[in-house]
Amino acid sequence: MSKLFLTALVILATLLASASGVAARKDLKDRTVSDADAQALSQALASLDCPRPKPRVAIYSFNATGKLAAFEGYNVGDGLAAQLATELTRTGCFIVLDRTGLGSLLREQELTLAGVVSRETGPAAGRLVGAEVLIKGTITEFEPNQRGRGLKLGLGLPNVPLGVRIGRNGNRAQVALDLSIVDATTGQVRSAHRVAANAVSGGWTIGLDHERGSIGGDAFAKSPLGRASRNALGQGILHIAENLSGLPWRSQIVDAVGETLYLNAGLASGIEAGETYRVSTVVRTLVDPGTGLLLDRVEQVVGEVRILSVQERYAIAEPLAGIQVQRGDYVHP
Repeated sequence: MSKLFLTALVILATLLASASGVAARKDLKDRTVSDADAQALSQALASLDCPRPKPRVAIYSFNATGKLAAFEGYNVGDGLAAQLATELTRTGCFIVLDRTGLGSLLREQELTLAGVVSRETGPAAGRLVGAEVLIKGTITEFEPNQRGRGLKLGLGLPNVPLGVRIGRNGNRAQVALDLSIVDATTGQVRSAHRVAANAVSGGWTIGLDHERGSIGGDAFAKSPLGRASRNALGQGILHIAENLSGLPWRSQIVDAVGETLYLNAGLASGIEAGETYRVSTVVRTLVDPGTGLLLDRVEQVVGEVRILSVQERYAIAEPLAGIQVQRGDYVHP
């Protein structure tokens, strides 16, 4: 191997190392400058004013069709819904019910009902926690390379059979979703909102041309698709929190033993010992005879209860002023 070609290899290695460093610094710049909106979004999520007690939210798989349904073998609808469930849980503001894997859960319960799994160890049917609202989504954009651009420059040296090529490539990813918040009791859409985000990334390409051959390499920053997805879901969380901030919270009396009441609201609900809540009983249910739609429940307040202690899955309360309550009565602010 000639000295000239060895020199070319050394030059190429030096240029690649330099380009990798530039790409890394550019990626860092993207996160702190180009992704300034994402940073502000993270701060907004960290300072959420959580509704109390916490609402029960069920997340179902997002609708996605055609080229939006899958990406490199990845189920986009299930994946983004699972990410949203994770991010909602991390906020600590909601009781999140992940329904994306509901089929597997139901099959496991069917094994218990069929006697294939022992009833002592198998999951019991009819114990799933009910949701107050459903979060449904439709993926409208999922583009890893929505827009790209690049530039290459070449340099040849006089009387030297050696040329240098250096270039810069970049692309922008775009993710957009339509999110709907649905009342689990009536099926009515409480709110619908579009969220969208994009992120950019770039890389370097370098090469050397010699009369006996060419050699080159690329150094690219991480794909921006993941960042765009997180930013879009973060916007969705802010919208969900804002919409549910005024959601009326309700619990129910599970059992009443003398002066001891048991409520179906545990630590995850956010209620605390010493708090006082009203108790009401349903005296009439109004159902539309034409559509079967539940129009309203006519309730009568019977008194108040005070929370004595909160366990993991239930709370213990006492009735105030000697009121009479029964199983199924509602407890609410």
